Amino acid sequence: MKTLGQFLVDRRKELGLSGREVVAGVRNAGGKPISIPYLVDLEHDRRKPSDEVLEQLAKALKVDADLLYYLSGRMPRDLTARGVKEEEVTAAWKAFRREVKREKKP
Repeated sequence: MKTLGQFLVDRRKELGLSGREVVAGVRNAGGKPISIPYLVDLEHDRRKPSDEVLEQLAKALKVDADLLYYLSGRMPRDLTARGVKEEEVTAAWKAFRREVKREKKP
């Protein structure tokens, strides 16, 4: 399983984007673009992005934000705001895994 940083690097390269192209579309809480060193730190798993940065990275890299939340080990804000508990997420994950296993059988 890839880490968030590994995924960010691989996806950026898959899309043929430079670091500068990615950071140009991602703003921090103060409204300024994130820096190249900050992106490098994210790609090397030395820092954890805020929810806002994570969601903007998802747009810049053309992936679903839920995937980035998963890779970062966090739940999306909309789920935590609704009071979704870890047990519910665990149950949903187990149901998903059962379904995937069922589809693979001949």
